[in-house]
Amino acid sequence: MTVEVKVKVKEQFIKKQFYKSYLNENENNIHPIAVLADLYNEQNDDMDLSSIRFAQGEVYFENKDFESAVFKWEKVGNQLSDWAKKNIADSYYEIGAFETAEKLYKEVKTDSSTLTSEIFLHLFSLYIDVSKYEEADRIIKEAVKYNPDYPNVTRIARKFYEKHHDWTSAVALASDESIRTEDLKWFIVLREYIVNGVTKEMAPSYFVQPLLSLAKVDLEHFELMVEALWNSYREQSVYVNWLQTFNDMLFQINVETGVKWNRFPSIYSMTYEELVEGDYFVAQLEEMMPSFLTNWLRITDIKGAVLATTATLAWDRLFPGRIDYQIVADAEMAFEQLLKTPDCFEIGKELFENILQWSALNEIEVGDRFEWWTSKLTQFENTTMLVAGTSGNGKSSFVNSLLGEKMMGSSTTMPVLFEQNSDSNIIVFSKEGNTQLAEFADFYDLTTVENNLLKGDELVYYKLPNSFLEKHRLSIIDTPGIDGNQVNTKALLQSVKLADRLVYVLNATAPYTENERSLLVKIHKELPTLPIHFILNKMDSIYSKEEIDRVRAEIQAKVNQDFPSAKVLPYSSIYNNQDQFKDLELFIEDNVLSTEANSKQTEKLLLAIRKLINFLLEKRVEKEDELRANVEWNEVLDDKLNGLLHSLKDKEMEHLNTIKSSYRELKDELKYDLKLSIPGLLKECKELIKEDSDFGTILETLNEEMNLRIGEYVRENTLPKLNEALQNWIKDSGVLLEGTQGYLSEMSDSLNDYIGNEYLNLECDFKVLDDWRRDADRMTSMTQLDDMNILLNSSPSQFILKSSGILLGLLPQNKSKLVAQYQKYVDNVNYDDVTSELSMKFFLQFEMFEKTLPRDLSMFLHAPFEQIHELVDETRVAISNYNQTLEDMKSNPSIYFDPITFFTVRLRQLEFLTLRK
Repeated sequence: MTVEVKVKVKEQFIKKQFYKSYLNENENNIHPIAVLADLYNEQNDDMDLSSIRFAQGEVYFENKDFESAVFKWEKVGNQLSDWAKKNIADSYYEIGAFETAEKLYKEVKTDSSTLTSEIFLHLFSLYIDVSKYEEADRIIKEAVKYNPDYPNVTRIARKFYEKHHDWTSAVALASDESIRTEDLKWFIVLREYIVNGVTKEMAPSYFVQPLLSLAKVDLEHFELMVEALWNSYREQSVYVNWLQTFNDMLFQINVETGVKWNRFPSIYSMTYEELVEGDYFVAQLEEMMPSFLTNWLRITDIKGAVLATTATLAWDRLFPGRIDYQIVADAEMAFEQLLKTPDCFEIGKELFENILQWSALNEIEVGDRFEWWTSKLTQFENTTMLVAGTSGNGKSSFVNSLLGEKMMGSSTTMPVLFEQNSDSNIIVFSKEGNTQLAEFADFYDLTTVENNLLKGDELVYYKLPNSFLEKHRLSIIDTPGIDGNQVNTKALLQSVKLADRLVYVLNATAPYTENERSLLVKIHKELPTLPIHFILNKMDSIYSKEEIDRVRAEIQAKVNQDFPSAKVLPYSSIYNNQDQFKDLELFIEDNVLSTEANSKQTEKLLLAIRKLINFLLEKRVEKEDELRANVEWNEVLDDKLNGLLHSLKDKEMEHLNTIKSSYRELKDELKYDLKLSIPGLLKECKELIKEDSDFGTILETLNEEMNLRIGEYVRENTLPKLNEALQNWIKDSGVLLEGTQGYLSEMSDSLNDYIGNEYLNLECDFKVLDDWRRDADRMTSMTQLDDMNILLNSSPSQFILKSSGILLGLLPQNKSKLVAQYQKYVDNVNYDDVTSELSMKFFLQFEMFEKTLPRDLSMFLHAPFEQIHELVDETRVAISNYNQTLEDMKSNPSIYFDPITFFTVRLRQLEFLTLRK
């Protein structure tokens, strides 16, 4: 049987059209059942009958007679029995008996790959119908794994995965089929998945094999898929891992020389710029970068070669030995052959702005001076000429003669930049910020040596209307005279970086000294492209023209040994003739006015970037030192505050004890006075007992009188004494509290001096003394005392005495004796209990007042304590925060230093570009 016939028979089994093999063309009008019945009746062989029965079952199935179809297929016993079993399952499937159908499908055991695949697909359809999606997923995966070439099996699987958003399975199918078939359509499907973002969570290594396969099939589509993966991973945490994986893989692809990559050059260029912007750590990139740069050199075009070569060289300079030596050598050779480089100034300006933005995000103040530098470096319309000279050479006079008015004193304390402007405006820049000067007089005073109280980092920006500056589109920087003062030399070396030209003023009587030469050679080494020219000043001291020419020629030859292009102009600042000024203008036009503003601006910008990067590196050390100093400062403050708290607490307890003790002392004195006075006062009441007294009520009368006399004594003696004692006590306490306030004021001043501002105001609450005075007045005003039972407490002696008085009082001859008895009784009574009761009642409110003294003392010191505690809390929070910041800086130095490292890489790359240009 031929392959074609086999395929046709399989299609008949699949479509249940095997019965058509028994039909002849001349039997088209006869029903297949009749034809098959005739054949069945004619056959005696079992095998042939099974085939006919199989065919009959197909006809019954086609006509929806599933019961008859099953009956026929159950009788099939030849090689068609497996297909018959599968068809029986199909019949049950058609009538909705899914469990029976599933069981029958699974019972079929066959070596036929076609039948096996068909069973897989029918089971898949069954599971879909009964919503068993997990089983459907499992069976379709088995079908694909068993025979992925079976018609429609991968198409069905893909459709199922996509419908159920099973992107993991869908991607796996597309990836496997891409590798297996190398059919471009599957690679396109895989790329669509990548573009749609369903592969972001997959490891980059997953796509190595599909990419290697695609590179063999179609390089254009290879680029497209790589670009899709690159974009999908760009914002993911595995981005660097993708770059490492892809570049390692790219080494496995032998790219023919001359292959033109359409997308890779721009992708690599853009990625490199992203990587070195400062958002990554060096540790993340140092392993990946060599392979990245190597491949960039391999695939780059002519346009991208500039960045690829300079990036490679810059990385190698900062991380030597990481990139293969031969690759670096190739980059150097390619760099030498470059004909065109990009606009270095714009690249540098972007780098400078990136650094400033990073500094701002990290709360690092770079100062107004740096920002001002940026604005100056982007102005191409003016040439900046810096004038320098040794003190006494007439430099300031020369500057004044240029400006046409006396702007500078004989000695300058700081660099001054003069620039043409319609209005005058004077700004002083320093590390601390900028200051606006209102008047020229302020400027003049500030820039004279007599008033030099400066630090050496100041610079004055003086905008003024000036015809000379406007005519020549010139800016002039005047610098402090060089006299061995390191501050002045530092000011010159800093300011010269702003200049397009340096003009050095020499003294004709002692020109070009060794010190001047050493300084200028040093500047030339640092700024080799900065043109240097000379003004031979004080020529008025030489009277002969021949001598002037000789001196000029001699100096010209001398300076040209060090600076071959330098020019020398004889000049006298004190002469104000037109010819000399014309010579000066011509000298400036020929030698000073810049014809290469852009390139010079780029050089100055590079210097500014270097200075800024160095500043940031120094700032880190400065920041750590500052944090440590802040910790130490706050710890000292914390110790001082804690000492003050302990001292104040001791004073509070000491004052409380002293005040309470003195209060108790005055109270005890008055109690003792009552104890001595009251009994005698009460005994004197015996004089009220006379013979004519009513002895029946005598005790009541005496009791009443005794209470009256006690009240009178308290009002006229005790209360005045008590008031006076309390006032003295309050006065003495006030003196004590004033001493505490004085102590707190001293401590407050001391702490404020340490803090640097009037933070503490430790004022006590002297309202306490007013409250005490008010309470004293209230307590010593008329006090109402309740009557006491002095003689009416029903003691046995009183009862006998009272009874006797009633009886004997009726007998006149016994009254004198009775008077004597009563008087004796009053005189002999023990009044201690009465005195104690009186003291207890009288001093009750004073006892209550004493109990409030601790609270009053606490209120007196409440505000100082509260302020001190608040400052202690703030100080300890500050210490904790500073220590935490220090710890973070120490444990994660890469957070700060790595961005600076990448800024340095970009600077090195820019330096290569500038060098080439």
